[in-house]
Amino acid sequence: MKRKLFFAILLFTCGLVSAQWRQTNGPFGGTIHAIAINGPKIFAGTSAGVFFSGDAGLTWNASSNGLPDESVEALAISGSIVMAGTYGKGVYRSMDGGITWLSASIGLTNQNIHSLAFYGTTLLVGTDAGLFISIDNANTWSKATNGIGNLKVYALAGNGTSVYAGTYGAGVFHSADAGIHWTELNIGLTNLNILSLAVQDDTVFAGSDGGGVFRTSGNGWTSINNGIPGQTIVQSLIVSSSGIFAGTNGRGIFRSMDGGSNWIPVNHFLSNPTINCMAATNMKVFAGSSGGGVFHTSDRGENWTVANQGLINSSVRTLVLNGTDMFAGTWGNGINYSAGNGYEWQPMNNGLTCPYVSGILKTGNILFASTMGSGLFISADNANTWYPRNNGLTNPYTSCIAMDGIKLFTGTQGGGIFFSSDTGKHWSAVNNGLTNQNITALTITGGRVYAGTRGGGIFFSTNDGVQWQSGNTGLIGNQVNAILIRGSELFATTTKGICHSTDQGLTWSLLNNGLAGYDVRSLAFCVESIFAATESHGVFLSVNNGESWKSLNGGLTDSSVNILAVNNMSIFAGTDRKGVWLNALSDIFTIETSPDTLILDQDAGSREPLFIETGVEWTLQGSMPNWLSVNKTSGTGSDSLVFQSIKANSSSARRSAVLYLFSPKAKTVTFTVIQKGRSEAVEYPENALLQVFPNPTSGIFKIISPVVIEKIKVYNPMGKLIQEIQADATELIINLSGESRGIYNLSVDLKNGKSYRKIIIQ
Repeated sequence: MKRKLFFAILLFTCGLVSAQWRQTNGPFGGTIHAIAINGPKIFAGTSAGVFFSGDAGLTWNASSNGLPDESVEALAISGSIVMAGTYGKGVYRSMDGGITWLSASIGLTNQNIHSLAFYGTTLLVGTDAGLFISIDNANTWSKATNGIGNLKVYALAGNGTSVYAGTYGAGVFHSADAGIHWTELNIGLTNLNILSLAVQDDTVFAGSDGGGVFRTSGNGWTSINNGIPGQTIVQSLIVSSSGIFAGTNGRGIFRSMDGGSNWIPVNHFLSNPTINCMAATNMKVFAGSSGGGVFHTSDRGENWTVANQGLINSSVRTLVLNGTDMFAGTWGNGINYSAGNGYEWQPMNNGLTCPYVSGILKTGNILFASTMGSGLFISADNANTWYPRNNGLTNPYTSCIAMDGIKLFTGTQGGGIFFSSDTGKHWSAVNNGLTNQNITALTITGGRVYAGTRGGGIFFSTNDGVQWQSGNTGLIGNQVNAILIRGSELFATTTKGICHSTDQGLTWSLLNNGLAGYDVRSLAFCVESIFAATESHGVFLSVNNGESWKSLNGGLTDSSVNILAVNNMSIFAGTDRKGVWLNALSDIFTIETSPDTLILDQDAGSREPLFIETGVEWTLQGSMPNWLSVNKTSGTGSDSLVFQSIKANSSSARRSAVLYLFSPKAKTVTFTVIQKGRSEAVEYPENALLQVFPNPTSGIFKIISPVVIEKIKVYNPMGKLIQEIQADATELIINLSGESRGIYNLSVDLKNGKSYRKIIIQ
């Protein structure tokens, strides 16, 4: 009786159980909402929890054990107690210096926290629905209804029992009894949207949303913006021995040395202009930015230094892979580069004047970067130096790039599409027929340019953007995140899922059984498999061209994924709050055998089918004995192997061969082929008996052939001929010990024909 052995990629059972995402070592930076200092200890509240530094900001470590996966908007310290306010999950308390956290929100009827402060034994918390008070270290909370009501409280500051609360829409309130009773304090305050407060002796400073800085000493407020541009948003204020510092939204930091009467910008080496929070020691001022992490100064703001080592909190919007080299475009920390699969990252922003990077394009040795604020940049030295390419580009909010030869297109937010015929030296707008000019994606294929928009779906042009026409037939979702190409197919990811076109974008169909209604940000392709990145639902995988999807989120602690990229070994995910993650393809695509032994027929010709069902490429490896043959040694998709006995076995002896299936994108599976008892031989070409062993090898291996070998050619993993050996023998030893790891191809000329083998150097 014939027996069949089945090989299958069991992606939705064994494969995904072991597939785990691992966070790479960066990029560092990210959004900082709060900084609290207690001696040499510094805590940073970020969009990805709390980080702690015990060496004055030189290095950081995550300190979020017990915290929910929420943004930490506020911090407060009193002795050994550290409090953290989250947006959405209330207040948490640590009694061991931030090592562990427990919820402390009993009585807190609003969980959206904006501010926290200790005043003696009283703890105040500002929420979306007013102020709450605790007098027992946050064991219980009660609403401070006397005077403030349900206003949003963004800022708290005080001096002794005199406390001030900044609200959004109703100005400043004052309490003389540590928060029990409140009175409005708004005389002269022309902007009632207060984002920050600071107190120096009897003087109070207030930072507003669009009105700059105000000051009062109890006799009404005065606008004090000499040196600060009009309509400036002041998000943070700090009084230190070095002066008063005002952190703004988009305009950096200003300093006053005369109590706020005059201000000067102090932004040297401050690479991110949006400052959310500040804190000071006797020696330094620390500033937390929106995307760029933490900065500090010890010379009154004359120079700022990045202090992000270990602060893995960045938002990654785009990834470009070149082998193991990676470029990551971040939201707030510019472009970061890794030479080794994310083992180490470094900023590469020399000349890049905007830290908000929306797209990166690599063509040969040239890199282009689109930024949201300073237009397009070019680098010809592997991102070491950047130069603007904005001649004629009238909208600086560039969102994406596409290139075809020397033709370059860039999409903008609100300004449509610009075209350059000289690799970006000169630009002109090409928006005829483009009814939506908020561009989110650009792709070029087959002479057609495709543009995705925010709200208008997809447009395409067949004449370099001279004329655009809508291409939305069948498209689900008019907000397009990405347009991707696979062969002759087009894929569009939208806020409603994935759409697919096989007719150059004339018509689209939904391709997301299981992802319907999901905001899909990006796709990546691996042979016949598709990876999908989603907002708030993580990564999904389909091995049947999108007919069905399974979650691929093991170990991934940030479920908002912006971008995916694949190389030969791994898939990488750029997340919204926690940098870049990787997952080994060999952990995802597993080849399972059941059973793992194939017994050939006894007393017969031994032609046994072996079926393989897998979406990844594979090769059959191992030392093939002289009594066994197989019809093919490599394949992909659904393939069948046929094993044959090619040398008669007249005795009852048992003979076996250990072989395995290998794939660079899958785990290796070892199995045994056994023949026992008598069998007849099946005619088979002699060159099929060529043996190469050991395989895998450290570099030295032997070739044995039943017929004379005339010549051997060895090709490296890139397909380059590295050795050509003339021979006149049946046995040869080849030394490749000086070569790097990988899969090498052998072409063997025999007297009776040719034979091909693969050898793995490890």
